[in-house]
Amino acid sequence: MQTMNPRSSFTLTLGVLLLIEGVWGLFSPVVFGVLSTNLLHSLIHLALGIAGIWCGRAGRVRGYLLFVGGLLLAVGLLWFVPGVQGIIVRLLNANRPVACVNIGVGIVALVMARPARAATRR
Repeated sequence: MQTMNPRSSFTLTLGVLLLIEGVWGLFSPVVFGVLSTNLLHSLIHLALGIAGIWCGRAGRVRGYLLFVGGLLLAVGLLWFVPGVQGIIVRLLNANRPVACVNIGVGIVALVMARPARAATRR
């Protein structure tokens, strides 16, 4: 049995959580008790979740983590920009908790996407 590296495990876990959130959002405007969503938001999370599961299992995680990390971080930060916030709310029905989670997960995904450092010689 092959063991997964931390980046693949994170990608797979993120994919599963996004998939759960996407499916849940198809049936409810609030996910996990605080995260607001709508149909477009849910469909995006379904696609990102499926891609994350595939990339995590295939070991092709760096590009996925860069894309998802950048996307989540950008959407989260843009929610706090006056004038842009209204667009994010209208398109995705994203609330403050969604923006904060997006920022946090986006940062973690981008950090996880960094190439591993080579061992230093002594």
